[in-house]
Amino acid sequence: MGHRASDDWLEEYIIVVPHSWRNDHFWLDIQVETQERIGTILRSMYPDLERLPLSPSLILLVCQIEAGRRAPEGHG
Repeated sequence: MGHRASDDWLEEYIIVVPHSWRNDHFWLDIQVETQERIGTILRSMYPDLERLPLSPSLILLVCQIEAGRRAPEGHG
């Protein structure tokens, strides 16, 4: 497909993608652009968030993820 992922898709629309398209590069481009846009919006909304210390439970969760273990279900 010769279109950019953002062509013809307005931000407020929900895009339903059939399973047969999910390995298509167009779908992957949509995912990447959306994740980048969400990240940019969150960073502008919470500019100091990355500088705040993590809570002990989040530190434990990060360590478990980095170690390749599954985090406990009731961590929230």
